[in-house]
Amino acid sequence: MTVPRSPVRQAGRGGPLESGRDQVEGTRIVPDEMQVGRRPVLPTGSGGGSGGGFDGGSGGGLDDAGPRSRLGRTVHALYERDRVVLLVLLALAALARLPGLAGRGDFDGDQGHDMLVLLRLVRDGQIPLLGPPTSIGNFHHGAAYYYLLAPFAWLSGGDPLAVLFEIALFGIAAVGVTWWLARAIGGRTAGAIAGLLLAVSPAAVEESTFIWNPNPIPFFAVVSLAAAWHARATGRARWSTLAVASAGMVVQLHVLGIVFLPPIVALGIAEAARASRAGDFARVRATIACLVAGFAVVLVLFVPLIVHELQTDFLETDRVIEYLRSGGGGGNLDPIERLVFTGLRIIGWPLVGLVTSAPFAAILTVSVALVLGIWLMIGGRGEQRSAARWLGFTVLWTASALSVLAPSLQTVVIGLPNDHYHAFMDPVVVILVALSMRSLAAGSGPEAIVDRAARLLASVALVALVALDVSRWPPETQSNGGWPAAKAAGERIVAAAPGVTFDVRSVPDFKSAEGIGFPIIAAGGSARISMGVESASLPLVDGADIVIVCDRLFEEVLGESCGGPAERSLLGRLTSNDATGGQPVLVEQFDASPRTSVSIYRR
Repeated sequence: MTVPRSPVRQAGRGGPLESGRDQVEGTRIVPDEMQVGRRPVLPTGSGGGSGGGFDGGSGGGLDDAGPRSRLGRTVHALYERDRVVLLVLLALAALARLPGLAGRGDFDGDQGHDMLVLLRLVRDGQIPLLGPPTSIGNFHHGAAYYYLLAPFAWLSGGDPLAVLFEIALFGIAAVGVTWWLARAIGGRTAGAIAGLLLAVSPAAVEESTFIWNPNPIPFFAVVSLAAAWHARATGRARWSTLAVASAGMVVQLHVLGIVFLPPIVALGIAEAARASRAGDFARVRATIACLVAGFAVVLVLFVPLIVHELQTDFLETDRVIEYLRSGGGGGNLDPIERLVFTGLRIIGWPLVGLVTSAPFAAILTVSVALVLGIWLMIGGRGEQRSAARWLGFTVLWTASALSVLAPSLQTVVIGLPNDHYHAFMDPVVVILVALSMRSLAAGSGPEAIVDRAARLLASVALVALVALDVSRWPPETQSNGGWPAAKAAGERIVAAAPGVTFDVRSVPDFKSAEGIGFPIIAAGGSARISMGVESASLPLVDGADIVIVCDRLFEEVLGESCGGPAERSLLGRLTSNDATGGQPVLVEQFDASPRTSVSIYRR
């Protein structure tokens, strides 16, 4: 493969063009940091075309002769315009996420809870000190999640669709930052591949289409990665502050984001150590100062939690300690099996989605990604190898840490979100795969046939992966109908008994009823809403109509079906010790969605 270079760059590397013989036979030069191995390079005008393609920088084409047709030259010219590539990737990401946004994601207990907190914040001025409750212990994520969504909630008067649109924007923006970082490390082609993979990733699309605290994580994670790498590449230590602060936001969005912080800090410390070896102590001091400044921002993010702890005698801290002492939620696999399965989910999630729903494709894709990543970590050159090692060890560290801290990753619950624990790894995996595919396609030797075979192999793999991803996008409408179904249910309940207070309960009782409780409030009703096992066992509200929401996803666990038996069992438990009111009578029963049954009772 021959890589064309401009006369200016050729002169900068090895002097001006010397003769026609050099132009025909090619001149071996030391490759730049975007190349993997030494290769013959022909100057511009010798049949090498004008560059682009799999070389990543401004040289190299998909074919030794360059694009021959007018269409090929036009596409090639557009490809070399970074703004055009970025706009295409962002448009693709938007098309994958925004159409039918209201009904594409679940609107259930978690979403109802978040919207109730946001409504109290923007309407009533109740400032939350804690974030959403965790699914791994009896403690909470960071309150910064609510502050992040508050502007759109305030502008819309608490409309879930506006909040959902903001989350989708974070998902789209993550594609742009991922493109930028991959391009900064590996050139145009690496950037295009990384941006494309994240734009069409079924996991990334799903994370952009419903309200949930882990869903903005990929954006803040890739901003942290990009800032940390930019600080290293440019020597501008102040970017380390943004890197640490963004990593702190990842921790706010999910407590297990604490695992993401060490690799970010480690890169800054490594840069300080390198500056120290070079005797550049001013740079050492600047790097350390900027890292400390980043932690100061993180501390500010935790101020609400600190206030809460001081008010409650460190209740959250005690709950975290209790969780850690309990073994972190159990798990039946041995440590090696945990590591392997956790690694499979971390790598497979952004590439193919939930690995258990497509096990063969997941194992094949993850295996290829591992081989390519290890190859680049060992055989790469320059900055690409450094980046590959940093990203690769981040994957290994995260898999090891989460196999201990989150053994619940060994369990998959069909129909519920499962891989939010490691959403911060999505851009890490995608960028590492993109760098590896770009390096494979670039070739490593002077044999043209080998280079063409490598490019063909990389192209086929990329097309196959994109096709697989698109086929695994979430459905246009979720089984519980999303916000439109919940909104219609809330309006129907309020219309059935105007001016009445509703006592909203859930079946099963460990599940929050806020998925219907919030729509009742949004429709102008008044309600006391069950939020879990503790509140589900409270006595019925005197004079209130009883609303029972039954989720058919849990019928096997309940041993009873929704639409009658399950609801009657709950009512029997609630009224067994209640002698103040009569026996509840069914007023109305309807399906809010194929998955959700709603029953209204009156005493």
